[in-house]
Amino acid sequence: MGIVLAVVTLQALTSGLLIYLNKRYKGEDLYLSLIFGVIFIHLVYKGALLVFFEDREIFDKLHGCFSMLYGPMLYFYIRSILGKPVSYKLLLIHGVPFFMGLGLNSMMIIFLLIDTDFHQLMEVYHQLTQWMVFLSFVGYGTYCFVALRKVEGDWFLNHKILISKGIGASYLILSVLILIGFGSVLFDFILPINMRYIYFTMMFVLFFSVVQIRIRMLLSKENPGEAQNHLAIIPKTKYRNSKISDEELEEVLMKVYQLFADKKPYLDQDYSLDLMAKDIGLPKLKITQALNMHLGQNFYQFVNAARIEESKVLLQNPLEENLSVVGYEAGFKSKSTFYKYFKDATGFSPSDYKKSLEFSN
Repeated sequence: MGIVLAVVTLQALTSGLLIYLNKRYKGEDLYLSLIFGVIFIHLVYKGALLVFFEDREIFDKLHGCFSMLYGPMLYFYIRSILGKPVSYKLLLIHGVPFFMGLGLNSMMIIFLLIDTDFHQLMEVYHQLTQWMVFLSFVGYGTYCFVALRKVEGDWFLNHKILISKGIGASYLILSVLILIGFGSVLFDFILPINMRYIYFTMMFVLFFSVVQIRIRMLLSKENPGEAQNHLAIIPKTKYRNSKISDEELEEVLMKVYQLFADKKPYLDQDYSLDLMAKDIGLPKLKITQALNMHLGQNFYQFVNAARIEESKVLLQNPLEENLSVVGYEAGFKSKSTFYKYFKDATGFSPSDYKKSLEFSN
């Protein structure tokens, strides 16, 4: 067990570092790399328990509650790839279960160091934590598929969605393993295989799959033609049986462009697809279909592209020195989101872009 644990721990660290150090999608990769970083810390903690106490029961039942962070990191990653902001309020709300569990775990360690005879209390803590982790895996794993079920974009977004669904699926599988564990206790039967080996195998597969997809994205970024070929296929396959004509979709786009030119609604940080549908008096389905088929973009990508163009205009003002203000004025909710999308769209950070304008003048 110790050797397998050490190998998986090293693999988690390696995967997290490979993703984070790439920095091509800095904001998104932060949350993706944190998923593997949390897994690494979790495994280090379990390894420390095994080495320090040399007790299999303590190893199995004394949780660090790091599993309570797996779901929130996936949630934040999904919001990031969809262009939705991650506020401090969201970070706090989704982090509450982890901090509660961490507090209980710390108490358990203190009790263990003071008095080793508290097996009944540890069993209650173990069962409570298992239920919390189960609910977290089911909730966030289900959210992943619900939130992304109708999202379709360019080749790169689709691969990020594939990564998200792969992680979400692993959470749902882990929740099933927890249920099997509950069943083995309830009906008093011995499992033919240690569940932890199944968990470790899943982690290996997950690490390898995510890194392989990211390498493919990196290589495709160096060869834009491949991404364009994939992009050209998306609209035809998704809306193959659509009854909406190309002429209707072009009319939808004309109304959207006219709305953006006249009123600039994207400057509202809370502007949504519902508001756009209300503004132009058309169903959301027609709008998303028009954006996907004719532009290869989803709603958030389209709106953020307009915000980037607005920020370029604002950056031309020689008196504007506060780049964060430029992002807010262009409609972005946070500095990090503004910087990420600006860098992805232009290849420059806002400050470098402004310097290039000054140099050209």
